[in-house]
Amino acid sequence: MIYKYIILLLFLLASIDCTSNPQTEKDREANQKQTLLSLIVNKGVTADCVYCSNTQAFQGSCSCYTNIPVLTCQGLPNGNGKSNSYKISCADLVSGGGIWTQDRAGNSSCTYLTCPPEAYRAAFTAEGR
Repeated sequence: MIYKYIILLLFLLASIDCTSNPQTEKDREANQKQTLLSLIVNKGVTADCVYCSNTQAFQGSCSCYTNIPVLTCQGLPNGNGKSNSYKISCADLVSGGGIWTQDRAGNSSCTYLTCPPEAYRAAFTAEGR
């Protein structure tokens, strides 16, 4: 009787695997590996990170995260979303203009209507400026 359930479970797992998007799975695995590697290598080294959901024509919302593990701020490998942690200071970015809201953890965010151009530049450029 238990063999029927095991066979059914294996069949369901196989059918789910066949219907999943291989590119999405590859991206997810790459992000997991990168995060794990960064946690192992950096051993608690943190930095600020700015992420904007759409940097094209300054249309997306941006968030600035404080003290997150280095190299976990990689964002999306392609598309309009961009992130950067190189030479980024959330305190400087938030005090520089725009209208930012802050959550309980101290992370700040702005919408496309309230984000300053500096936020998009910080996320888009390698130097963060």
